[in-house]
Amino acid sequence: MISRLSAVACVMLAAACTASSEEVRPPEGALFFPTGLAMSPDDRVLFALSANSDLRYDSGTINVIDVEVVHAAVIAARGNVIDPACTSDLDTPGAIECDQAPFMVAGAGVRVGNFGSSVAVQDKGGGNLRLIVPVRGDPSVTWVEWDAATRQLDCGGGGGFELCADDHRLTQMREDADLPELADEPYDVAVDSVAGVALVTHLSSGTVSLVDSPPAGTPVLADALGGLFAGNGNFRPGASGVAGRLDGDRNIFYVQSRTEDRIQMLTVARQDGTLPFLVPSSYFFLNGVGGAGGASSDSRGVAFDATGDRAYMINRSPPALSVFDTSLSAVGVPNNRLIGVADVCREASGLVVADGGLGPRAFVTCFNSGEIYVIDPRGGVSVESVISVGRAPFAMAAAESRQLLFVSNFLEDSIAVVDLDPTSSTFYRVVMRIGVRS
Repeated sequence: MISRLSAVACVMLAAACTASSEEVRPPEGALFFPTGLAMSPDDRVLFALSANSDLRYDSGTINVIDVEVVHAAVIAARGNVIDPACTSDLDTPGAIECDQAPFMVAGAGVRVGNFGSSVAVQDKGGGNLRLIVPVRGDPSVTWVEWDAATRQLDCGGGGGFELCADDHRLTQMREDADLPELADEPYDVAVDSVAGVALVTHLSSGTVSLVDSPPAGTPVLADALGGLFAGNGNFRPGASGVAGRLDGDRNIFYVQSRTEDRIQMLTVARQDGTLPFLVPSSYFFLNGVGGAGGASSDSRGVAFDATGDRAYMINRSPPALSVFDTSLSAVGVPNNRLIGVADVCREASGLVVADGGLGPRAFVTCFNSGEIYVIDPRGGVSVESVISVGRAPFAMAAAESRQLLFVSNFLEDSIAVVDLDPTSSTFYRVVMRIGVRS
């Protein structure tokens, strides 16, 4: 295997690089600059996206972690029985550090483009899933199928850990050469499995793209809306986080900006025989977040609780987590009323809402400090705990039925597993690290 430095040199000086295709092919089952994480609806498997951010290989990857095997190793470690693939984590008392291979679903992974940023799961029914992955390096939106029977991912590249085929990479609006291509910097994604659609934000243009993803059909880029946000003195307009609040048989999508203190709401409409399209709805400002009303900017994550009546939003400027009442008013529209704010770390990068047994909690990854802030939304909204998890934590996914939280550590090629069981002696502590740190 060539070194990280020489891999980058191959990209910059391709004519002089003699590395073979096998030398730059990523090893199957490895984690390298992990970013996006997504849990299957039944909490049985975790999909882990590696971004290949230093270009040491020729592609990024999606690997599949067997959550049942991880859970069994965590339970055994509580009884001081350490899995043969693991050793005691000398930096974290009571935790184990494990080679990732025994916890991966063998032969299940696929290769995708470089700089993948996030991944979302569409439930197709019967245990079958579809992954929607914004890839910044192409740019594209890649779609990957999960077969519950074979426990394998497929994106048209064939077996043997091949690169996803071009027809699984969405780059052209409606597959029509006369229409625009996908905007640059696809960043975050939210899926509505009921409607069979996904929304993708774009970090450098303020655009939101719509993917039509019929469960039994082929996904297509159906629509895009630009100009949703204004720029500021530091950045061009940028759309960042997105999440959907289920309202009956449709989602109301909340879209954040890295350049405005405003949340734009969107819905998806569909007429018989035509592709769906985006419909701008109302918007509201993040007044009350920060030292002065309207002072907030650079929002990077939004999530709803299971009821849809509470929305959680993280900001970088100022560093804060805000909680909004999004219950429906008498006329059937969300209230969008700020009910509490808690100070959090700088450079927050990820947000997930999960209930490990004490009620919903918001978990915020702190990229710079290597920590997770746990926010209790009750009463005045406050920081309940701060958990040290590793270098540059980025994204999270919860297996609530197993009371585990998974965290991708971007700069140490690992996934930390946090105990969410309030009856456990290791509650709110890292109990396992998947991937041996160098």
